[in-house]
Amino acid sequence: MQISAIIKQMTVLFLVLSVGYSANKLKVMSGASNSLLSKMVMNITMPCTILSSVMSGEVTMTENEALFFGLMILCTFVIASILIIPVPYLIKAPAADKGLYRFLIAFGNVGFMGFPVTYSIFGQASVFYVALFNIPFTIIAFSVGIVMVAGKKGRIDLKLFINPSLIASIAAIMLFALKIETPVVIAETADLLGRVTTPAAMLIIGSTLASIPVKKVFSQWRLYPVTLLKLIVVPIITWAVLRLFIRNDLMLGILVVLSGMPTATAATMIALEYGGNDRLASTGVFITTLFSVVTIPALMFLLFT
Repeated sequence: MQISAIIKQMTVLFLVLSVGYSANKLKVMSGASNSLLSKMVMNITMPCTILSSVMSGEVTMTENEALFFGLMILCTFVIASILIIPVPYLIKAPAADKGLYRFLIAFGNVGFMGFPVTYSIFGQASVFYVALFNIPFTIIAFSVGIVMVAGKKGRIDLKLFINPSLIASIAAIMLFALKIETPVVIAETADLLGRVTTPAAMLIIGSTLASIPVKKVFSQWRLYPVTLLKLIVVPIITWAVLRLFIRNDLMLGILVVLSGMPTATAATMIALEYGGNDRLASTGVFITTLFSVVTIPALMFLLFT
């Protein structure tokens, strides 16, 4: 377990975020540019990241193993879904933000940080596992998750379910299931565009945070119990439940680490795109990412050593 490598990756992401923060203060970025850049990530680079993970991944597992892993992925979402139900009421969240607080706990940064962090801990063998995890994650985050953040008060707008990331996820499933080999030029194009997602997302978050008074970042007390649940309670309960069914240490370790990822940067982009509370979303991403520098190495040490 390379604790130093994990901390290094977290530090890199924070440095990119700080560039976005500075760019906003220097008037290089603004609310308008955040919105446009978010549209680019949501509609172009993120779908490419999803497709690239399947196109370029070296598939080493069997179809039965993939199906079992898929079932375990759904179990992690069920665990998180049960835990988030009472949260908005316990922290007395404003009605408009109840769904967003649930999103902050339910959806982790399994794409932007999932690949590099699990690679640092488990090596190349983890790449395809994370790629598979991102498929149902994307389907749920960009359908149910959008409804949560958009605050539609229980009314589901079917238009919210149709988006490029969802389409890319379905295409990725088909590529894997049908064993379709894509031309190298297409795979490399998707990979190149997909690499833009992580730095662009962190720039957006940093720029959005620049418009929030520093005191407000750390004064939102509701985010502290949310962070505790997201980074510690959820992964520990996930470990306690899944270890009853999983004998493969690699598979179990990856699922626990991904369940303990900080809040997905998609929270900010979805909030910007669909009129949610983007400042709260960015603050939640910031605080959970900050504390994850400590909690992810700690979880690996306590649960797997």
